[in-house]
Parts: sequence; structure tokens; C-alpha cells
Amino acid sequence: MNPKLKHILLTAARWVLGSVFVASGVFKSVDPVGTSVFVEKYLVTYGLDVLLPAALAMAIVLAVVEMALGMLLIADVLRRQVALVTSCFLAVFTIITLLSATVLPIDDCGCFGDAIKLTPWQTFFKNVVLLPVAVAVWWYSERRVSSRRMVAIVSALAVIIPLAVNLYSLRYLPIVDFLPYKEGVNLREEITQERERAAASVKSILIFNNTVTGEVVEYQSDATECWLNPDLEYLDARTVTTTSETGDFADFATFDSEGVDHTLELLNLKGRVAWLCINDASALEGRRREGVDALFEAYPSDAIIVVTSSDADRVAQTLNHRAYTIDAMTLRSFIRAKVGVVVLNDGVIEAKLDIRDIR
Repeated sequence: MNPKLKHILLTAARWVLGSVFVASGVFKSVDPVGTSVFVEKYLVTYGLDVLLPAALAMAIVLAVVEMALGMLLIADVLRRQVALVTSCFLAVFTIITLLSATVLPIDDCGCFGDAIKLTPWQTFFKNVVLLPVAVAVWWYSERRVSSRRMVAIVSALAVIIPLAVNLYSLRYLPIVDFLPYKEGVNLREEITQERERAAASVKSILIFNNTVTGEVVEYQSDATECWLNPDLEYLDARTVTTTSETGDFADFATFDSEGVDHTLELLNLKGRVAWLCINDASALEGRRREGVDALFEAYPSDAIIVVTSSDADRVAQTLNHRAYTIDAMTLRSFIRAKVGVVVLNDGVIEAKLDIRDIR
């Protein structure tokens, strides 16, 4: 092959691989808690529940490795070694995504976090395309000697930068929120419309027997002619759902201790309301408890809604305030912090804060 053409093709291959890995690493790094949700799905699916406590650490490591590999490929440092590691990485995840698409199904691979949704099959074919590209970069690249100082500096930056992004996002909430519950969203309006659509998709069907012809016929529940026809004998009724699609806010629901849904009642509160979200009741201590106390000083008690995914009774007793339960996954999507605050103003998400940032 012409040396110049070979150089151009290898350079293009490096940039394509590096760009994909950097993008994947960045989308994971800006939301490490969200990435850990995908890691948990894989661990549960593969029967590795014992590793669930390490899901967040694994998510951070995965994001750092991907972003570091991408940066090193683009910087053209340790080309053969990095290309070999990238090839092995892609080979492993090609197998995993194939399993996820077949015998161990997972609906969303999470390879680009919540920013870009890909099915396991889409991710599998992406890896099938990228794997030979990585192998080609490794196989056809000539050995070259790089300055040790340059290798050390670039390698250090390739690890420090993604790690810093992860730690910042972990402490101060996602730099970019790709989920539906972002600032500026009218949560009251979205959930109201979501429930109206869900209610409209459920239809009641009345079933009658025509005593003359022996035919079984069906009518909508609001039909009147079926009751006026003397030849029709009522048999049964059934409920059908006209659509199987669910919206982004379908799982958002808050319940009291008796299981009564208070979602719309709470969202319809006027003015500025602070939703104190407790993902981890055991975290209500130290600076987080100080932040909670500051929140109760800043807001009237009736303008604070306490929601938690578990230990609602314990939380209510600890804070001397009524607490509502919400699905754990939904709460983590609502706000990533172990204890955080989502401020709603007439139902619109105005701000999201880690409780430790409230003074």
C-alpha cells in the first residue's frame, strides 16, 4: 500500500475510534450516577448482585477508561498499545452486547449514557464495525518511540481530565442533564398530560350475544344502541389499551403510607415549592443534615415536600415532617444526589441542588 495513503487511513481510523470513545466517555462522565444505573442493570441481569455496592465505582472507572483511550488515540500516544487495549475492550463488549440482545436481554445498553439511546443490537453492530478498525490500527501501525515525558504528560492528562469530570459531576450534580427532569420543564403540565393520555388510551368494551344470529358483537362502553336492541344479550366487559407506548414521566408518582397517590395534588401547589429528595436515608447526617435544617429555615413547612424511595416512616420521624414514597429509579432520575432539593415554581423545575450546597 502507498505509504501516504496508509498514513491517511490509519489517521482517519484513529480519529474515528478516538472520537467515539471520547464521546462515550464524556456522556458517561457528566452523569456518573446515571451511568451506575446502567451498570446495575447489567449486574442484576448477569446475576452479579453482590457487586451492586460497587456499581458507582465501576461506572466511573468505565467512563475514565473510555475517555482516556479516546484521548490517547487522538493524541497518537502509545498507538499500538492503546489500539491493542481498545481492540480487547471492543471484543469483550461485543460479546456482552450480543448476549444483551439475545439470551440476557437489556433494553438500553447505556454506552452513550442517557444522551443517545441505543438498543443492544445497535450497539452490537457498532462494535462489529469498530472492532476491525481498532485491530487494523494495531496491526498496521509501526512501532515508534515517543518521548517519555510526552507519554507521561499525555497519559496523566488522559486519566486526570475524565476523573475530574466524574468527581465534579458526582459532587455538584450532572454537568448536563439528559433526562426529562431538567430545569425549565413544566413538571405539572407534563405529568398531567401524561396521565390524560394514559387514561384516554384505556377503553372499556361491552360484549353482547345476538340471540337471533348467535353472533358475538362488541360495543364501546358509551354506546346506547346495544342496550335498546332486544336481540342483544349482555355477556361481559373488558378493558383494552389502545397504545403500549409510555412517556418520559409515566413512572413519576408519589404515595402516602396508605398507598394513596398524591402526585397531582402536590404538583398543583402554587408558588415556589421545595421537593426534598432523599435517595439514601442513612445520609441524613453531617453537612447534609445541616443543609436540611437550612432548607426548613428558608421555606415554610407546607412549602416543603419530602419524598424518599424507602424508609418513609423513618424519614418522617427524623424530620418531623410528612414523607411520601416514590420509585427508587424515578427518584434517582429526578435528582442524582443522595439528598437533594428540586425547586418547583408553579410546577416548573426552577433549580436542582445538592443539599450540602444549601446554606
